[in-house]
Amino acid sequence: MSEENAPQKERYLREVEQKLLRKELDARLLEDGLIHVRWNEKPLCSVDRDGIVRFRPADITGPEVDKRLRTVIQAAGQVKEYMRIFERAPALKAAGLEDSYKVLADFSDAVLAGQLGKKGARFVTWEWDFDRQGVHAGHYHMENYDAAKLDFAARAGLINEQRLFSDEQLAVIKNACEFALEDDATLSYAEEKQLQSVQEQIELLLPQQEQEQEQHSEMEQTM
Repeated sequence: MSEENAPQKERYLREVEQKLLRKELDARLLEDGLIHVRWNEKPLCSVDRDGIVRFRPADITGPEVDKRLRTVIQAAGQVKEYMRIFERAPALKAAGLEDSYKVLADFSDAVLAGQLGKKGARFVTWEWDFDRQGVHAGHYHMENYDAAKLDFAARAGLINEQRLFSDEQLAVIKNACEFALEDDATLSYAEEKQLQSVQEQIELLLPQQEQEQEQHSEMEQTM
């Protein structure tokens, strides 16, 4: 690694570390230059400065552990994506905007902006004023990059907003799939596999906190 790239690599690792901590994984950047990740007090994997995730197959002992590993892989890839964009993004110049943001994407009347701070990356979408000298109607997504991208795509007219589901709606769909898999004896094998695939895809999309709230609610209902 060149001296020129060292600060960017360090910042990348710190950003991944913070994102994993928010997902309630025990992630620590150590002196060897790797993020060591543990879950349930057991080793899970490591992440290097290039975003490569390494793990021992023997440590992936079940579906829950595998789910956490996929969370790490997804986070490492996501941070790599937006940190690269930050490196070459121009500053957002808008009248009355005090904080420093960079333009991550700009299309039609919408702009996706980001800010790197001590607590990590933060994302927001705005609409341009008529003369494109200022912005208004900010949607602040904090550290949720995926939500910011979807919001930008919808505001820019790149996708149909009706195709988007909120986290709450996704949780309802996931629960409906689970109910059908447990209680509908008429499902064919192909239908079961399709519903399981939908569940797995939603689990990757839903924030970990949302999933844990669902599980807690289900436990209360069965008591």
